[in-house]
Amino acid sequence: MISRIIKPLLLTLAFFAASFGAWAKPVDAVLFTSPYCPHCRHLKQDGFPKEFAEKYKGQVRLTEFDLTKDANNVLFSQTLEAYHLDNAGIPMLIVGETVLQGYPTQIGPGADAAVQKAIENNEETRVPGLQKEEDTLQTHETLFSQITLWAIIGAGLADGVNPCAFAVIVFFVSFLAAYKYTKKEIIVVGSAYCLAVFLAYVLMGLGAFHILYAMKAFRYVTLVVQWGMVGLCGVFLLLSIYDFVVYQRTKKSEKMLLQLPTNYKVYIHKVMRFFLKDKHSSMWRLLLAAFIVGFVVSGVEAVCTGQVYLPTIVVILKEVNQHFWRATEFLLLYNLMFILPLVLVFVLTLCGKESATFNEWLKKHLGLTKFLLCCVFLGLLILLLATMF
Repeated sequence: MISRIIKPLLLTLAFFAASFGAWAKPVDAVLFTSPYCPHCRHLKQDGFPKEFAEKYKGQVRLTEFDLTKDANNVLFSQTLEAYHLDNAGIPMLIVGETVLQGYPTQIGPGADAAVQKAIENNEETRVPGLQKEEDTLQTHETLFSQITLWAIIGAGLADGVNPCAFAVIVFFVSFLAAYKYTKKEIIVVGSAYCLAVFLAYVLMGLGAFHILYAMKAFRYVTLVVQWGMVGLCGVFLLLSIYDFVVYQRTKKSEKMLLQLPTNYKVYIHKVMRFFLKDKHSSMWRLLLAAFIVGFVVSGVEAVCTGQVYLPTIVVILKEVNQHFWRATEFLLLYNLMFILPLVLVFVLTLCGKESATFNEWLKKHLGLTKFLLCCVFLGLLILLLATMF
């Protein structure tokens, strides 16, 4: 009886709270910057736009305009006229009737007071065409994030079952079976190995993030990297199409071009045998050995899996502009999807499946995995081009 009364009451309160949030119009804040301005780079490196937007989330809508893009320089001139400004310096932050120029001199200490003043006096930020531009930017950002989310999930899964990675998984399972590891030992070794692979790829991704993000201050280097990734994606797409066609015609994997080199496979096998052949070791030694194997194998395997991983990182880097943690979440999501097939194989192994079953599955669906890789490279190519124009 009580729940019947409380539930409608809570729904009513939620409705009025949502309605109030919709009526409370946030204050517009506009930030003018340029990649060639050292003070603008300083502002970005300190994370001011992200921190400012998060601090006043729901109260302030921050819109940033790069003066080197589109007709933003014209918009900048119109804004100067609207505020009757003769002298202009960037970075420039406009909140309501307050104009702050320079960082950290004015924007640093003056941003909070400008926001409070604009909220209290219900001030309007007089930037021509702001509402239309802001809505367009929000729509594009939301759409890009949604597309990127599914692209990351698809890329991670496809990379996890591609012939390079899956062949290593199958060998690892067959190795454990050949040395007659017990179920308890498989749980310890498999868990440590999966965790090591996950951490190794996350660390590699974060390292690539750090290097590529440091290059963002150098416009021409960034352009070279972006166009280089577009070129690599194009090449890998063509090679994947070739592998798909060749395998569909011959049903032989030896003629495929995108696969782990034979000498690398031999090295991986040697590493596994060296560290894990003594299955009678203590559990702690087995755990440590599996962890080392996971890291070493990931480094070697990255020669093949990096074909998908690196372009994906460049796509994710788009989110770093003002959403570094969002980009980190994408990176973690990619690697969770990447190790999902590995985890499933170990779970099925514990359930009694043999390595021959996985080998047959790989042979039967090799053409499909190559087709999925074609789709991934095509999708990444489109996303890379979309982020550049």
